[in-house]
Amino acid sequence: MLKHISLFFVVFIFLIRIPTSAQQSLSISPEAFGALAEIYSVKISPGGNRLLTLEKRNGEIVLITRSLNDQQANENIIPFESGQYNWAEWVSDDLIIASYRYVGHADRDTSLRLQVQRRLLTIVWDGSEVFNPHRFRRTNRFAGSVGQRQPQVQDVIIDMLKDDPEHVLIQMDVDKATEPAVYKLNVRTKKRTRVLQSRRIIDFWMTDQDHVVRYGEGTSVQGRKDEVRNVAQYRKSIKDRWVTLFDYDEIKDDRPFYFEGFSEDPNIIYVMADGENNKRGLYTFDVNRKQILDKIAGSDDYDIVDVSFDEDKKLEYYQYYRERPYFVRFDREGQYLDQYFVEKFPGQTVTVENKSRDKKKIIFKVTSPTDPRTYYILDRNDDSFEKIGEIYQKLDKSKLSPMLPITYLARDGLEIPAYLSLPKSEGIEKLPTIIMPHGGPMARDGWQFDYWTQFLNARGYAVLQMNYRGSTGYGEEYRKLGYHEWGRKMLEDINDGTRWMIEQGYADPERICIMGGSYGGYAALQANVKDGSLYKCAVSFAPITNLTGLINTMERNEGFKVYEDYLRSDDWTFDQASPLENIDKINVPILLLHGDRDLNSPIIQSRSFYNKMDKAGKNIKYKIFKDGDHFLSNEEHRIEFLKEVEKFLKQYL
Repeated sequence: MLKHISLFFVVFIFLIRIPTSAQQSLSISPEAFGALAEIYSVKISPGGNRLLTLEKRNGEIVLITRSLNDQQANENIIPFESGQYNWAEWVSDDLIIASYRYVGHADRDTSLRLQVQRRLLTIVWDGSEVFNPHRFRRTNRFAGSVGQRQPQVQDVIIDMLKDDPEHVLIQMDVDKATEPAVYKLNVRTKKRTRVLQSRRIIDFWMTDQDHVVRYGEGTSVQGRKDEVRNVAQYRKSIKDRWVTLFDYDEIKDDRPFYFEGFSEDPNIIYVMADGENNKRGLYTFDVNRKQILDKIAGSDDYDIVDVSFDEDKKLEYYQYYRERPYFVRFDREGQYLDQYFVEKFPGQTVTVENKSRDKKKIIFKVTSPTDPRTYYILDRNDDSFEKIGEIYQKLDKSKLSPMLPITYLARDGLEIPAYLSLPKSEGIEKLPTIIMPHGGPMARDGWQFDYWTQFLNARGYAVLQMNYRGSTGYGEEYRKLGYHEWGRKMLEDINDGTRWMIEQGYADPERICIMGGSYGGYAALQANVKDGSLYKCAVSFAPITNLTGLINTMERNEGFKVYEDYLRSDDWTFDQASPLENIDKINVPILLLHGDRDLNSPIIQSRSFYNKMDKAGKNIKYKIFKDGDHFLSNEEHRIEFLKEVEKFLKQYL
């Protein structure tokens, strides 16, 4: 174990459970809202007698294990100095497998560019052993042997093999880049046995109830970058040949379905597909006729957003959004738990995270707009539960505001769903208001805690978040209404929401600011181009300001034509829809913020916009986050972002 000392060390301290906010001073400061989560993951061991968590301690993410049987026992803190934990799972009651990431050179070749590398760790539960379970053959020039390429991603486990305490099934592209084979890996001995060769195009595999690999899919660029094929292959058993279930051009054709799981009948699989009402539902699919059969579940008004199978690969529940998340359970035990949670946590969303093997110990989390996330453990022997911890332990939740689902009509009569959050104790009339369109734009805002929104509410601002046309979750037809409307009707939906706030009396028309990130940051700028009279200021984080530049950047990526087609319109040009080319129409104070390591929206998008605005003598403040990404993943950046926003809004609203 001496060779691991430089990378790992184990600290033992005397604590029974995770500290809670009751032990700390509570606050609504930028530091409290901008803090990264204190708890990232909670897992119960198969035997139900031990707990592992990923937590933030002293600014670092560490893995912690503790005994549930001995409340006086020490907790084991297992930091990792050479990377950052992604996730961790129990393999057995004594063994944990964890993923970590670091920035390094692919395949040990320092001539290649730096990339995020993903690796595995095997961890004995008390931290006494920690090591990488992978072994790769190196090139030996003297013996004449050729080494194996070391894949960039080595942590994709496709089956935990719940009845095998030492093995997992993992996919890796050892032999050919982007086309992984499947291996059975002994996480103790490092022995790796290939159980399935890689197949052309396929880049992701799935196993059935018997742990047999029977489904795979992948994407291939055919020649030019504007020809993208998506392929799915399936076999009925380990002895049967592979057949193609779909092979379509992503640019020209709609995806036939999304694979969800295996049924007991090898001729039938479960898929998600858009039904006659253009809402995504769960269906059975005949693999022989390649035909969708019966609808198993779905809503007439909303897409199913998630389908879950238990560890035995049996259908467990599906989830969809109305105004808030809803779960529909298939099994009697799940239905009982739903009723139990409704009684214990009314008006909140409860999600089961994981269970012990006998299903008597259950880890669940509770969330809502006023509860960022709290973890609990339920004992089904007596239906008692105990709080494990909150993810934001310094935040004063009593100051948080509820989210109110509302709808309003766009100028063309389309109903736009949205969420309104009002500050506490400020009344509800003529409030200083923030209009906050989401990023994506093929995404959505939901009924959940949002630290931007709650930070603004706590300072007396009303916040409107709309799911403009093109947002997901409301059916294929609604999503497709956003095609070619990036620079026109999406923005009109946003501005129409602002007018609704004024008409309803919520917003003071002299104190409205628009704020967003990514596409929302773009909208915060371009909405002023569309209608310069609505807003008194704008806050834009990591925006796109130049659509032509965006397309030129994306041209290096596979399948960029899919996105170019999504953006392009016969009714407006890229220049007309780009804030960079419409500086003369932007006459409000701008707060512009961007991370210089943003891989989604390159910082040149903000730099060019700032330079042009500054040269034109416009009122703009520009803040660069050193080593910052597209998601404000750094805690210091998040806190500084909130401080800058607070100061800016005080000045202009």
